[in-house]
Amino acid sequence: MPSEPPIDSSNELGRRYVTDFPRVEAFYAADYRRADLLAALASRLINRTWRARFDRESTVQALRDYAARHPVPRASLDNIERLADPQAVCVVTGQQAGLGGGPLLALYKAHTAVRLAAEVEAASGQPCVPVFWNASDDSDIEEVNRLRSVDSAGNLQKFRFDIPAGKRPVRDIQLPGPDDPAWQAAVSALGDGPFADRAALLLRDGAGRTFGAAFTRLMLELLGPRGLIVIEPWALTSHPAWKRLHALEIEKREERRQGLQRVAERLETLGMPAGVPVTNHLNLFLTVKGERRHVTCEGKRLVIEGSDESTSMTALLQQLRAEPEAFTPNVLLRPLIQNAIFPTVAYVGGQAEIAYHGLLKGLHRASQVFMPALFPRVSLTLVEAADARQFDKVVAFRKRLKWRQKEAAIVYEEAQSGVKRALGDLRENLGGLARPLDGELQKFEQRMLRTAGDVMTRVKYDPLSISEGGPEMQALLNRYFPEDKPQERVLTVLAAYAKHGPRLLEAIDNIPDLFDFKHHVAVM
Repeated sequence: MPSEPPIDSSNELGRRYVTDFPRVEAFYAADYRRADLLAALASRLINRTWRARFDRESTVQALRDYAARHPVPRASLDNIERLADPQAVCVVTGQQAGLGGGPLLALYKAHTAVRLAAEVEAASGQPCVPVFWNASDDSDIEEVNRLRSVDSAGNLQKFRFDIPAGKRPVRDIQLPGPDDPAWQAAVSALGDGPFADRAALLLRDGAGRTFGAAFTRLMLELLGPRGLIVIEPWALTSHPAWKRLHALEIEKREERRQGLQRVAERLETLGMPAGVPVTNHLNLFLTVKGERRHVTCEGKRLVIEGSDESTSMTALLQQLRAEPEAFTPNVLLRPLIQNAIFPTVAYVGGQAEIAYHGLLKGLHRASQVFMPALFPRVSLTLVEAADARQFDKVVAFRKRLKWRQKEAAIVYEEAQSGVKRALGDLRENLGGLARPLDGELQKFEQRMLRTAGDVMTRVKYDPLSISEGGPEMQALLNRYFPEDKPQERVLTVLAAYAKHGPRLLEAIDNIPDLFDFKHHVAVM
């Protein structure tokens, strides 16, 4: 059984961060690769320079108030109180508020944070608590409103509630009430397994609640007993750091945009783009009539998405003071707000997240915010015991298939150019001698290119039907690379829980070294 199957990494910067850190170290604030390095970072966080910059009283009170709304395990409540200690630091992670816990990677991030906090505490002697940022201010309902599982026959099962897309934050979107018949279909989509009844109860606990509240309750159920703190951004909008960082973004918008653009261009030149574009939008959203709207800088004008009229910096700052809850950060401002609120020694993320953090070192410095180490989350594939002997073959088959698809694309481009060139030469040589044939040749060219295009469509989207051994591999590929992606990015947490129950968490516990950043395989 391999410990490192070829998991897709489409971001070169994120890949280099894990495999060749010295090459990209200049774009980040700290080395993450040993516990003693993180312990030294924890010590820096509480020195005279940084200690006074954290408003622990406001942070702890916000966490208490939020916890009062949910059934929070004692270990999590104790960790909230530990944050009041001036010596305490945090390991932070986060994810959108996905239905049923979202994809497995959300659980892996949270579990990594729990384990890493314990490692940092043991190495530093300082209290270290894990915090999960439940990103319920996100408005991508299509991303969070989905369940994915694979049934015993290897068929991919999908479900979503009938909730229209829009720009409302999912913190404001309620799941159907407990009597809605759609819940039965949702439960069925989790699949069968010895823990299916328990998974169904956990899923149905979200009935009538917002996506954010349902996600918080599930994470607390799974990892609250291990001390995980969960918080939604709306519960922090009165925090002084929330207001200060949004105000800085409004006041220094062009200076900050130019700084980000310079770093983005450097990374592009190195062939390692950050994966998040730097635009004329401010790195925040304004909530207007319940919807998140971009604020765009057009010269000296500030334009709110959906409005024909401009606003002023002064007007936005006045609104921020009066209604801080109307402002939410985008993906580039969120890390600064997290790190200004929480004394964060490390942020746990995937490779794509780590990549765009590479833009933010200068912005942290300019904002007087401590930038933590970026720690790669655990990456794991859960393999059924009956499939253990075939898993190597699945990985090798998919690797060959990917190479063949790339080769076919190259051949297709060459053939397409050849057809156009050959028929162009033929038309030119015939000239006026056979003018009536010109139209026929054009039609012939179009038919050939359309046929070749149809073939490439099948190669790209349905390669198994035209590959030797493909149909036999379909069930295994669905289990371990559903939707042609790594399992951890697609399959829903509660779908895995229905099969494995507590063994799901034990699979992560059993990874012997958290600082081994390879992809892992757990035979279940």
